[in-house]
Amino acid sequence: MTSPDQRILSRRRVLEIGGTAALSAAMLSLGDRGGVSRANAAETAVSFQLSWIKSIQYGGYFAGIDQGIYKKFGIDPTFVSGGPNVDPVANVASGRSPMGDRPIGPLIVAREKGIPIKVIGTVFQKSPYSIISLAKTPIRTAKELAGKTIATATSGRPMMIYLIKEAGLDPASVNLVPSSPDPSALVSGQIDGYAGYSTNQGVMLQTRGIEIVTLNAHDLGLPETTGTLYAREDFLKDNRDLVVRFLRASAESWRWALDHPEATAKMMVEKYGNPGLNYEAQLTEIKDSKPYIEAGPAMSRGLLVLDMPLFAKIIELYRTVGLVKGDMKVEELCDPSFADAAAKS
Repeated sequence: MTSPDQRILSRRRVLEIGGTAALSAAMLSLGDRGGVSRANAAETAVSFQLSWIKSIQYGGYFAGIDQGIYKKFGIDPTFVSGGPNVDPVANVASGRSPMGDRPIGPLIVAREKGIPIKVIGTVFQKSPYSIISLAKTPIRTAKELAGKTIATATSGRPMMIYLIKEAGLDPASVNLVPSSPDPSALVSGQIDGYAGYSTNQGVMLQTRGIEIVTLNAHDLGLPETTGTLYAREDFLKDNRDLVVRFLRASAESWRWALDHPEATAKMMVEKYGNPGLNYEAQLTEIKDSKPYIEAGPAMSRGLLVLDMPLFAKIIELYRTVGLVKGDMKVEELCDPSFADAAAKS
């Protein structure tokens, strides 16, 4: 999937965040409740920490600004860019921004480490995280990983090993190597598969004219959500009405973006996104993202709502691979009441 606060974490270490010095420092500064102020008499300013750089993966939020949807709900949001040198969870924990988004894995690990955050919604009900291969040398099943070289983030290695074992393979039969943000090693033949997002690295390859095959990790038994919204617990306690309004505005904004992909891609390239974005790639990404955003309970209950049984399953998976060692319950990680209230209001 698709900066400026300089923090300590690389994007590729997402599941190691709990042990970073940045998070330890953040724990010491929890008394600071920054990130919210009165913009004017009508609107409340609130800061939201993005997990990555500004691109179409956040198109719904910027559509909400552009279309005046947040203003309608009395909110003046600032979406703070993430990036390779930004530790998003630490920025939220320290109070730089009271809310943010992240793939669910780092949030589970951070919660177990004692970071007082709660998941309150999710954009991608089903993650587009996939094993990407070339169409001329496709990997269509998990069993076909045997004898292959697969690039994966260091943080994702435990999950890949779990997947390999579940397929009845010896982990030693698959050569797992570290990945980089650009999947070009797949094209050059250095690797046989790339573990990344079909809506990001997959689109990157497709817009270069390269035919690919994707094997979705969720469909292989590795459920995940991404674009998952979380907030500090003290902020949630003190600002319930604001959070519900923010989620209601965000859901309406994402609905507009999905219904107007061309306009959303154009505004991200020309107005809101990181410099150098390609219109065709942005358009393809939001179109490809739509079924993942509308998956699960999103169509029946509304965008951003939480699928609590799914999150319970994800926690158990993380416990199985040793990334969760305690007795974390889904209710400790997630509070669905905010998104539910937003969907009903």
